[in-house]
Amino acid sequence: MPLHEHNIAASFKAICENATAALFVIDASQNCIYANPAAEILTGFKASDLIGRRLHEVIHHTRPDGSNFPISECRLDRALPSGVREKGEDVFIHADGSFYPVSYTASPIVEDGEAVGTVVEVQGLAKKKAIALEREREKALLANTFDNAAVGIAHVGHDGRWLRINEKLCEIFGYDRDELLGLTFQDITHPDDLDDDLVMFEKLKSGAIVGYNLEKRYYRKDGTVIWARLTTSSQKNASGTMEFCIAVLEDITTEKEHQQHLDILAGELQHRVKNTLAMVQAIARMSLPEDTAGKEAFLSRILALSRSHDLLLADNWSGSGISDLVELATHPFGGTESGRINVSGPPCRLSSRTSLALSMAINELCTNAMKYGALSVDEGTVNIRWNFNPADDRSQLKFIWQEIGGPEVSPPERKGFGTTLIERALASELTGETAVEYLPSGVTFKCSFPVD
Repeated sequence: MPLHEHNIAASFKAICENATAALFVIDASQNCIYANPAAEILTGFKASDLIGRRLHEVIHHTRPDGSNFPISECRLDRALPSGVREKGEDVFIHADGSFYPVSYTASPIVEDGEAVGTVVEVQGLAKKKAIALEREREKALLANTFDNAAVGIAHVGHDGRWLRINEKLCEIFGYDRDELLGLTFQDITHPDDLDDDLVMFEKLKSGAIVGYNLEKRYYRKDGTVIWARLTTSSQKNASGTMEFCIAVLEDITTEKEHQQHLDILAGELQHRVKNTLAMVQAIARMSLPEDTAGKEAFLSRILALSRSHDLLLADNWSGSGISDLVELATHPFGGTESGRINVSGPPCRLSSRTSLALSMAINELCTNAMKYGALSVDEGTVNIRWNFNPADDRSQLKFIWQEIGGPEVSPPERKGFGTTLIERALASELTGETAVEYLPSGVTFKCSFPVD
């Protein structure tokens, strides 16, 4: 079917009726002769309330401050006599009396070179304005968070230059804002910490990592050295490359000084404990006659305790690896080098309390094996093994001592100090279960205890 004028008119009417923008048609007398459904929704007026009236008098006659808005100043009406398209933003009055922001375009309808009417297209801006206002609020909130944070925050360029900094960062380093913005982080980093930082910074710029944490030293403006905890992340652009680095710095100088003081005290205490054990050994040797029953056993236990302290001292009392502990505890009795003590088990780190208790137990077992058990004869051996119980749960460790090839064993008639230490004291210290079995084939010791 050919596209005739009435088909075109029908199509334009359908377009207008379904348009999301409010559309008004104004005739030569400045009266509204058409308003689409979107116009009704926007203004709150029915089309019948608008048609036949000047649009200005219905939705534009008063300013938001309550003053009269003369039609002579109305740019919507100005399009008709001027014959020029008018565009802008304004405030309209809703049917309920409220004001709302809009953007508009008033386009003259020209026939034979003369303006005979106007088409006014209007978009409500309330939602857009609300979104923009919220974005501005969030932007201001972020700016306030940046400026008033309790930690130093900075944006750092590819060359290490400070791009944006907050007041706390200036306070940490003792520089004025303009002074600090003229420097790079390399300029004020302690030289002993610079290389590590630069390596990580290059990885961050290349995209190999998304951020890193570092404790490092800086120079303040007055020359004093401070410690800071640095946390970084990468701000990427649309292409995925780093635009700048976000650096957060926390001054931990006081924390470091306190920790250093504690380390000194702990070191002094450790040495005092070691000296005290050595003194106890010396007193025992000098005070007890050579034929005193249990003298050597006592000295052996003090020595074992001292060796355990040496191992813990090397790791600042943070605990020890079980392999190192077993090696140290069995060394006076031949250790693994002798080929008679076999050791196996996965890596596991024990707490200082567990390390001391297990070391003392191994010393008692070795002493007993040397006197009466597998290590008292040439063909005897000891198997020491441990594993997690169950294997997929690393919170519980099972430890086994097993003697093989020694003299036939029978249960002791009475329990001595060593047995009591193993069965009771060790179980208490390890907060676990212990058991000693006197099998004819050899002594077997088992314990199970939690590990961190």
